[in-house]
Amino acid sequence: KTISEGYLAYLICNFKADTIANKNVRYALSYAINRKDLCDNILKDGSQPATGFVPAQLCKSPSGKDFREESGKYVDYDVKKAQEYLDAAKKELGTDTITVDLLYGTDESPMDTMAEYLQGSFSKLKGLKVNMVATVKKDRIYNREANGNFQVVCTRWGPDYADPTTYLNLATTDNSNNYGKYTNAKYDALMEQIQKESDLTKRWDLMIQAEKVMMEDMAYIPVFE
Repeated sequence: KTISEGYLAYLICNFKADTIANKNVRYALSYAINRKDLCDNILKDGSQPATGFVPAQLCKSPSGKDFREESGKYVDYDVKKAQEYLDAAKKELGTDTITVDLLYGTDESPMDTMAEYLQGSFSKLKGLKVNMVATVKKDRIYNREANGNFQVVCTRWGPDYADPTTYLNLATTDNSNNYGKYTNAKYDALMEQIQKESDLTKRWDLMIQAEKVMMEDMAYIPVFE
């Protein structure tokens, strides 16, 4: 029997790093990932492709619908689109080759497997070079992430409680786990509204709006759940 744990494996993008701060680069990376292939043929452990930043089966709306079902799909696999976004990024950054450092922990299965798969996926794009930066979990979190010493990092998050905010809070400007330093005033305002809203239906709609804002920015790149 396969039981959904509610974990999300995703990529943190460092908004203080010039290359990754470019939105087209982040979109290129996201479109380059064949999440279904990774889950079905590589992981083969019941994991499912992520479609947004809040996993499926985490919680239901006041009307009984799953958040993921109502919020929609924000990521997809499309190599042609990935190349188009990368080409746009190269033009904006004034370079023929974009180099991305991919940080991961060798002691964090299946993050190491995901990292190797992503290296292959990203390397298919013309003009994108991937440097694999291997470390261990302790160094990844408390040294590199905490000090902003990374470009893109493979990580995961597990829910502390059954509500979308256990994920959405990660993208607020002042959240201690926002290692990528993503910031968006509209997003912060929505999250503040969510904290104060007592009407459950209105609160639900605000959370759907909030995820839309952060995913359109590709604040994080969801991979699998």
